[in-house]
Amino acid sequence: LLKQPQAAPLAVEEQVATIFTGVNGYLDVIEVAQVRRFLAELRHYIVTNKPEFGKIIREKKTFTDEAQAILKQAIQEHTEAFLLQEESGAAAR
Repeated sequence: LLKQPQAAPLAVEEQVATIFTGVNGYLDVIEVAQVRRFLAELRHYIVTNKPEFGKIIREKKTFTDEAQAILKQAIQEHTEAFLLQEESGAAAR
């Protein structure tokens, strides 16, 4: 899950989001071949749509209940969009 390019290491908050997503079963509904793309898009989604998540992690240096709630919401929203995109892409093939 945390394999990352040497030239572009993940920020701590991105690592937290990635690990949390994996160990809590959120990746179970994603095809194995799509996990890397899903996680990259999830990290982008969080930065773009839930910047308060990163701010909490950076400032408080801990994974607070508030940060966890924000992350869970982001994972749910992104998963729904990702699966819809995959379904529509599969239907078009």
